Amino acid sequence: MNLSPRTTRNTRNRRPLQKDEGPLRTQRRAKQLSRLDAAGGYAQIRSQRSRRKTVVKALGITLASLLVVAIIGVAAFALVVNNKLGTDFTGNKGDFDSGTFKTTLVAPEKPEDPFWMLLMGTDDREDLELPRTDTLILVRVDQANKAMAMISIPRDTYVEIEGIGGEKINTAYTYAEIEKPGSGTAATLKAVSRFSGVDISYFAQVNFDGLIRLVDGLNGVEVDVPVDIIGDYDAGGLDIYAGQQTLDGAHALVFCRSREFLNGDYQRQANQRTFLQALATKVLASNPATIATTVTNLADMTYTNMDIAKIVKVAQGMAGMKENGIHTYTVPSTTDDTTGTSYVVADADAWTQLLRSIEAGSYPERQDEGIGGVVPESYVAGPGGTATDGSTQAPLGNPGDYTVEVRNGNGITGSAKDVSDAIASAGYVPGEVGDAQNSDYATTLIVYKNDGDKRVADDIRQRLGYGKPTASRGAYTFSGDILVVVGKDFKA
Repeated sequence: MNLSPRTTRNTRNRRPLQKDEGPLRTQRRAKQLSRLDAAGGYAQIRSQRSRRKTVVKALGITLASLLVVAIIGVAAFALVVNNKLGTDFTGNKGDFDSGTFKTTLVAPEKPEDPFWMLLMGTDDREDLELPRTDTLILVRVDQANKAMAMISIPRDTYVEIEGIGGEKINTAYTYAEIEKPGSGTAATLKAVSRFSGVDISYFAQVNFDGLIRLVDGLNGVEVDVPVDIIGDYDAGGLDIYAGQQTLDGAHALVFCRSREFLNGDYQRQANQRTFLQALATKVLASNPATIATTVTNLADMTYTNMDIAKIVKVAQGMAGMKENGIHTYTVPSTTDDTTGTSYVVADADAWTQLLRSIEAGSYPERQDEGIGGVVPESYVAGPGGTATDGSTQAPLGNPGDYTVEVRNGNGITGSAKDVSDAIASAGYVPGEVGDAQNSDYATTLIVYKNDGDKRVADDIRQRLGYGKPTASRGAYTFSGDILVVVGKDFKA
């Protein structure tokens, strides 16, 4: 007990109260004891307050320490992610303030201003001598109006490349990588900027192999698949059927890679834009934690001059964007093979007009309509693959030259007859209709005898909207030119 000096002295001189002391002495002693108790109580309160202040102070120090640790942890995490984002796939750290990057990349005047960026899809599978830019998509992002335009640039587009001359646009990357590993990205940016005439602020180079982890981290992406992808083993071999699908990572990779279509690369480009549109819609509708996880997953598969803060800022600026706010196009062009090499040649006037319209915020009607899906019933192959409705398809000659047999392999009554009638309406000669030995075929098989007839099987697949072209290799016996075994993927 902490006592004042006076209280201490009184305590020392105090003697025990005698029984015969009178009332006055008793009252005086009572007052002294009362003062002593009051002093002791006050000291006790002061002691309690002191301990409380000590606890609060210690708690404050602890919380402040935890906050500092958290800030350091977040900063360290951001540093690690930014380091990954700024490192290319060969392990080189990008120097965005020098060389071609400095002379090509032009930052927007204000962070919220619209900007152009280039998405580059690279393919570096082991069977390729050099990584190549398989995909080029020029994107304009308008945060204020929550709008985005994506323009696919065909990889065979003819452009003038500095130091090389007239070549396919994807040659810029390959040639630069041969000359100096790690310089392909900057060279491609320069070629695209020169071809389009727009200032590019940012780029994102994506390794397709990392797409699997990204999509699986989002628990799949919902995509309206425009046309079946069946048996494309170059793209991964997984079958994807037309219609609304939730694609996991492996199927998303096949969807973006496959080019086994009658219109080849054009359909692939349309599929990639469709996927990116679906991916952007899902990510921008996600909560902040999911966006942070997505950015982390992106770091392992992306090389970009955007740091994590910029990516999150743009994502927040585009949050709430409607699906119809994403506009997709391809470079207006024609093909030219008069030199012996097939090039895609841009229509200069239409290309310039498209870019001007987008920059003015006046988005032309999307150009993907009519690409993919089932070949129209009005289609009949003519000379050179020109259809009677004006579209271009693979050169088949006359469908009337091919006899198609159909067998029921799914146990659904009448399905073989329905398929035979559908094929006959396209001009093919109907052959025998019967039952297969088994009725448990999951996938419809379109079997051809001669390798030269694969294009016929492809055409039938496109007309049906499902099915898997398959070489017979003596495994199937039939008298016609093509055999269709109808599986459980049958669509009436």
